[in-house]
Amino acid sequence: MRSDLPAENSCVFCQIINGDSFARWEKHATNQTDAVCFHNRLKWAKVMLLVVPAKHMTQGELWSSSTLMECAKLAVEMGDKHCSQYGYRVIANFGRKAHQSQIHAHLHVVSGISRQIKESTFKSNINKRNDLVTEEYSITETPFTARISSSTGTKQREMWSTELINTAAQEALKLSRQRSPDGYRLMASFDPSNNYVCAGSNPSELFFMGGGQLGLYI
Repeated sequence: MRSDLPAENSCVFCQIINGDSFARWEKHATNQTDAVCFHNRLKWAKVMLLVVPAKHMTQGELWSSSTLMECAKLAVEMGDKHCSQYGYRVIANFGRKAHQSQIHAHLHVVSGISRQIKESTFKSNINKRNDLVTEEYSITETPFTARISSSTGTKQREMWSTELINTAAQEALKLSRQRSPDGYRLMASFDPSNNYVCAGSNPSELFFMGGGQLGLYI
């Protein structure tokens, strides 16, 4: 996927991580840390956080690396801390068609569950392998949507805290090459907590959205 995003030498996230630009921090970089977290400057939702690899890399590099699991775990930790009662989404945008604005890899943690995902409908099976099922779904105003989920009943928060997220990532990257090389979005929705269960106790699922220009991710 070709990129017209800002170059690495002008990376805003690198400036923040290096202490050259202000951010409201949740987790700072250390010598032992592969992932950091700070608040998004956008105010589109009650809570908007950014989970970022400390080392500069692209979205594609993050989602094909071992660093993804640390970022995924931190996203769930921050979502639980700030959004448990509302539920939350973890979102990754790839390319301008998905409204990616920074080349440095990042996950959005946004309060509130996804209306798009709740209203999505099943269309057809795509494949099943490695304990994952990939199915085509329909979402309004999204040219192509696929749902990648566990075939073993894994919960959402468990998927994002184990190697399963890396396996799901590989399926998503394969879909991107086949169906949406010019840009796409990955999104997971974590249901709110209640008196009996933690946030994200809903079934595991990673939604792939692409095939053309996408709307904003809020």
